[in-house]
Amino acid sequence: MINVVIADNQALIREGVIAILSGVADINVAGNASTTAELSQLIKSHQPDVIVIDDDFSAGISDQYKNSNFLILSNNQSREVIIRLINNGIKNHIFKKCSREEIIKAVYATAKRETFFCEQTLSLIRGGQDVTIVNSVASLTYREIEIAQLIATGMTTKDIAGKLFLSVDTIKTHRKNIIKKLGFTFKHASELIVALSYLSDMFI
Repeated sequence: MINVVIADNQALIREGVIAILSGVADINVAGNASTTAELSQLIKSHQPDVIVIDDDFSAGISDQYKNSNFLILSNNQSREVIIRLINNGIKNHIFKKCSREEIIKAVYATAKRETFFCEQTLSLIRGGQDVTIVNSVASLTYREIEIAQLIATGMTTKDIAGKLFLSVDTIKTHRKNIIKKLGFTFKHASELIVALSYLSDMFI
């Protein structure tokens, strides 16, 4: 059972998300909040698997509960704001106008500590980098793709080595090759998310 708490200052949004998630057998909505103080109390009381919050709540709460799984549910259409959220560690973002199916998928992914961005988010953060990124991603080997996807979920080099039954030195070598091919150093998570979103399109 996935325990979820929801925070938004608009009652209609909270009620809408509750209605969507309450219809899923293995998701339990443990509570909802309209203020940061209420949300903090819910987190302490329920230790939720997923915290669904409006981006207005994210700054203070995500810093305070770093080990929690946050799913940003946003109305903000600013590419700059979304990229800043991603580069500050938010790996799961959807818009409030997303479909029921996409919201449910986002909750499942967040509970498993997987990265999830709705199609609208990916479209917004891609910007004008299409040709360069597609060409760069196409040059990755299967193993490099696998490692890049694990990096995007937040796994460390040591964790990836353990998962793939490879040495830490081997993973470090792969990381260097990925960085060289993609042209960035993973300091900006949004760049990796963009690259992997193109990768997904290539294999659909």
